[in-house]
Amino acid sequence: IAMAHDGARPAGLAVVQHIATVAALQLAMVRTERETLRREGTEILAELLQDALDPAVAKRHLLRHSIKGEAALAVVRGVTQQAVLEALHDEPCLLLNRGDDRYLFGSPRLGDTIAALPGVTAGMSRPVRPGASLRVAQREALWAASHAAASGRPLVRYSDDATGRWLPDDPAALSALVDHVLGDALRYDSSHGSRLLPSVRTWMERDRRTDEAATALHIHPNTLSYRLRRFSELTGRDLSATASFAEVWLAIRAAGQLGLLD
Repeated sequence: IAMAHDGARPAGLAVVQHIATVAALQLAMVRTERETLRREGTEILAELLQDALDPAVAKRHLLRHSIKGEAALAVVRGVTQQAVLEALHDEPCLLLNRGDDRYLFGSPRLGDTIAALPGVTAGMSRPVRPGASLRVAQREALWAASHAAASGRPLVRYSDDATGRWLPDDPAALSALVDHVLGDALRYDSSHGSRLLPSVRTWMERDRRTDEAATALHIHPNTLSYRLRRFSELTGRDLSATASFAEVWLAIRAAGQLGLLD
């Protein structure tokens, strides 16, 4: 920036060109530094997702990228990497591409920015401590992203699910629950190409409003009623009974967390 002042003599075009050159060099340095940090962040996030970093080392890396305190993992779909970067501006975060998914690790506040992106579908995990394992957070973010797609919402936070937070983090325990309650229905859907379990989930998510759930599934309400009865026959769970309904609801949440309903 060149500032004019009283009594100054005109310096000419050469000085303006010199100022522009210096500014361009400074801008190039800033861009190079940002790109270097972004590449480092990608590598760090990949190692964090693989549990390949010692917690103390991971914490130091996060501090270098200005990620302090608790952070959350987000899985972002439906938008380009450039759109994510432009929306976040200078917000401290790590970004990793995996296929069509953008993995984003940073402040939980970033969720509001992500949700405002046109056409986005995203899920965000519960906050984790700096340096902590991201294995559970990854399952939570993937489940939340799938739930966002199913519900038509731009962003679902795993912490918003009052049921899911009570499920165990152990995949073996989740698998046992799913197989015990939903195993017969899952196997029936797999062998017959039917959609009993997704239909039950949609019906439950819409507070048992059959017409609304049928519309979401693009089927007739009578077809949905048949699927609900068939599910009850296969699993031995009467969905009109509170105990059975609660058991099935928890098992569906567990199946979603394991990625079995995507």
